[in-house]
Amino acid sequence: MWPIAIYPVSGTVEVVFQYLKRRPPFDDEPLRRALMERFNAVDGIDLAEAKLDLRPSFPLEVFAAHGEEIQAVLEWFVHEVALAEARRPFDEESARAVF
Repeated sequence: MWPIAIYPVSGTVEVVFQYLKRRPPFDDEPLRRALMERFNAVDGIDLAEAKLDLRPSFPLEVFAAHGEEIQAVLEWFVHEVALAEARRPFDEESARAVF
């Protein structure tokens, strides 16, 4: 699972809400909205609310200029995914198939 796609040739970074809306835990709209808000808190990023289910983009230059802030957003994303995975019910049938 990934939150962004980087296109160096066109100089854009897409936030892939369109794909995230089908993948837990980001199938939950408030969590996608929280991700959007975190990106929008970075100077130079202005993702439109109307694009919460699409693939809005921002300039790659913003990524270069605000790498630490974007890294914090991406670390939050990874934390949310890991937390959701840890909370997922243990499936004993799957565990037996592995061993």
